[in-house]
Amino acid sequence: MKTVDKYVKFKSKYQDYVILVKSGNFYYTFEEDAYILKYFFNYQIRENKVGFPLNAKAKVKSVLNRNNVNLIEIIDDYAYILESKNSNTYHEKLAAAKSSMLITNMLNNLMSEIEIKVKKEEANYRLIKEFVDEL
Repeated sequence: MKTVDKYVKFKSKYQDYVILVKSGNFYYTFEEDAYILKYFFNYQIRENKVGFPLNAKAKVKSVLNRNNVNLIEIIDDYAYILESKNSNTYHEKLAAAKSSMLITNMLNNLMSEIEIKVKKEEANYRLIKEFVDEL
């Protein structure tokens, strides 16, 4: 069974948990759980997944625990609950992660547009700066 298939299988049962699937020397998570790890650790999302080495598990577990986000580790076909709190904030952190990603994407797009305008005409820098200063 592929790593993503294991993730989907367990995510359907544990929707309020970040699911980490062990594969070789890495852990992977997918879809919305990847957003949460990007939010906390600035991991890069590639092909709708995030991966990190085994030796980073303690750090991930610690940060998610401090933030009351439930966590499950999948090894082979078995789920091990690493953190399970009644005050689980999974959905709140997911909303914050999505909002953060949206803002980051908006700012990146804006910076690209500004770069194009300034490269086209250096005087545009002054106009943009004046506009920003007035905000």
